[in-house]
Amino acid sequence: MKLVECCCEWRVLMESTSSTNGKIPVWVIDDNQGFCFILAESLNQSDSVQCVKTFHFARTALQTLPTEVPRPHVILLDIKMPQMSGLDAISSIKRIDPDVQILMLTSHDLDENIRTAMNRGASGYLLKSSTPEEIIHAIENVEKGGTPLDPMVTKRIMHVFLGQNDENPYRLTRRERLILQSISSGQTTLEIATSLKLSLYTIETHVKNIYQKLNVHSRQALVTKANKERLI
Repeated sequence: MKLVECCCEWRVLMESTSSTNGKIPVWVIDDNQGFCFILAESLNQSDSVQCVKTFHFARTALQTLPTEVPRPHVILLDIKMPQMSGLDAISSIKRIDPDVQILMLTSHDLDENIRTAMNRGASGYLLKSSTPEEIIHAIENVEKGGTPLDPMVTKRIMHVFLGQNDENPYRLTRRERLILQSISSGQTTLEIATSLKLSLYTIETHVKNIYQKLNVHSRQALVTKANKERLI
């Protein structure tokens, strides 16, 4: 079956959206079309869950939600998406429908993403390494008022709660911390590469990874955040 093109921002799945036959109605919001398709098919094979719509842009889902009948009980929401991130969409979704349960389903397990998602109203946090059975169980759990968390997320939360991960909350490697220190001192990428005797490409790759881990997009934001959180 051919997947929808990028310009098709949502599609109705094989089952009718007007009735879910007693199953939990679910939306999937993720810009990865292949992942959406496979996940939707897997959910619809269960006896308790029905994926009624998929969206590749959070903005489109927000435009559809106010007039949707019936509304989804659970939304599976990715973080990294164009136009609007999943984290930015959470508050808007909850304003439109405070009763909808939001399950983050993402590849990103950074402490800051977990904190932000839960603080803004997400009801649970899963990683894309979860099996379809685990996702279905989490949907059933959150529908009953639970707070399903991926085991790795639970472990990270416990580390933070117990103070075991304070020194390196973003899991920076030794070299990444060294490069971060060099950036904060004002060195250029070329200067860092020269001092560490590494290629410019290697340094640029490390910098890109540091940006992603700290969820920043500029040197100024990186240095500001690193100073604020005492990473340097």
